[in-house]
Amino acid sequence: MAKGSCACGEVKFEYQGEPAAKVACHCIPCRKTSGTTNSYNLMLPSDKYKILSGSLRTWTRKGDSGKNVTYHYCQNCPTILYVTGEAMNGINIVKVGTLDDEDVFENLGKPGLEIFTKNRPQWCDAIPGAQQKESGSGS
Repeated sequence: MAKGSCACGEVKFEYQGEPAAKVACHCIPCRKTSGTTNSYNLMLPSDKYKILSGSLRTWTRKGDSGKNVTYHYCQNCPTILYVTGEAMNGINIVKVGTLDDEDVFENLGKPGLEIFTKNRPQWCDAIPGAQQKESGSGS
C-alpha cells in the first residue's frame, strides 16, 4: 500500500495495487499546473485510492473532448493530488510527485506512455521505450 500527501501535509492518501498505466502528459493544463514540461501520472482505479485525512477542493474545466476534467487539491495548499475526467470514468489520475514512500517512488520506473506530445518542447526528448501519442487518451 503506497501513501502520499500534499505539500502542507494536511491531505494524506493511500492506494492499493499497481497502476493501470504510468503516463507523462504534455497538455497545456498539465504544463501549467506542474510548472514544467509535463506531469507524471499514475492511472489508478478510483476504488483503490483513499483519502485518509484533510479536505479537498475541486476545479473543473472542459477537456479537449468537451468532457469535464476535475482537479482535486488540498483546501489549504495548492497541491493537486489527483485528477478525474468524464472521459476516464472510474480512474484517478494521481500526481506522482505527491507520493511519500521513497521506495515506491524510486521503483515506479519511467512512464510507458507520453500523451499530448504535440505540445512537448523540441528540446525535450521523448522517453525511450514509451508509446507516443500526439493527443490525449480521452481527456
